[in-house]
Amino acid sequence: MRIFFFPEFDNFPTQFPNFQQPQMKRIQEIQQNLERLSEMDEHLENCEEWNFVAQEIVKKLSTIRKEVERSVATTPVLLTPPGSCGSGSIYSDTSSGIDNVYAEAVEAYDQQIYSRCVRLVESANRESPVDMCLISLAHHSYAEMVNAASGSDDAMKFAKWWAEFLDSVEAGRGHSEKIELLDYEAVAYEKIVRLGGISDTEKLIEVVVRSYEMVTLLNRPYHILSLQKLFRLANVLNSELDYESDSFSYAKTVVLTGIQNVLRDRKKCSQLGKYMEHNMKMCDELLGQIFDFEFVKKDENSASCRLMSMSPVPVDGQNNIVMRL
Repeated sequence: MRIFFFPEFDNFPTQFPNFQQPQMKRIQEIQQNLERLSEMDEHLENCEEWNFVAQEIVKKLSTIRKEVERSVATTPVLLTPPGSCGSGSIYSDTSSGIDNVYAEAVEAYDQQIYSRCVRLVESANRESPVDMCLISLAHHSYAEMVNAASGSDDAMKFAKWWAEFLDSVEAGRGHSEKIELLDYEAVAYEKIVRLGGISDTEKLIEVVVRSYEMVTLLNRPYHILSLQKLFRLANVLNSELDYESDSFSYAKTVVLTGIQNVLRDRKKCSQLGKYMEHNMKMCDELLGQIFDFEFVKKDENSASCRLMSMSPVPVDGQNNIVMRL
């Protein structure tokens, strides 16, 4: 009997003393399933998709582990915006503090006093984690501050504070909020790179890769949300073709592997009639745009797969997908 090795599980305990927590129960279920699979080792050869499914599981578990590690990591002290942003406590009393912060932040934003809006949100976050409404206000305020400072040294300074603020509020957030924050971070780092912060290209790529990987944890490859993130990653890489690094090479592999996964999943969807025609057409439009990126065109494997796999979606007279079984 062959023995299975999963490097991502090397540090997992072999026994779990307390399974009262739902998370620990899930880990126990994973361990039990791995043990059962190891007992059926000789039969796995008859399962055509074993290697692909196993690879996807390991990848997703690795992504979850990395996100947990990031959540418990110590957050660096946030840089303080300029003194013109104001100072002092923003709470009039402890019970209505957050409501007051939101009202004041909205007022500052509406009056285009963006530095004050940022200061209010950052000060509130030092007291306790703020919600996404406040983070969104600060995010858009920072964007306005950077645009207003265009052509001066302050633009890069504000952009750096912008990215650091978004990174500082990520820990402990739920899955959907993290994805939204990563999208915000990508906007900030794209601005930094455009302002000349070439050294931050690495961080931009890392953020966009994480966003794609987190979306694919909950959505199948041939899904509009997954394809939107894959398109954004491909677009970033295509804009930085002269950039060379390990992270760039890894991100390129993520895109090309993602394309293969999408095509494989598309075939399943068309065979089973899983999606309505218009949904598949939206996905195919995005996939077609991804194929048009220069580095994807140059990949022989992707080009050949496109010709073989991108057949029209078969429909009958009532616009229902025809099941090809």
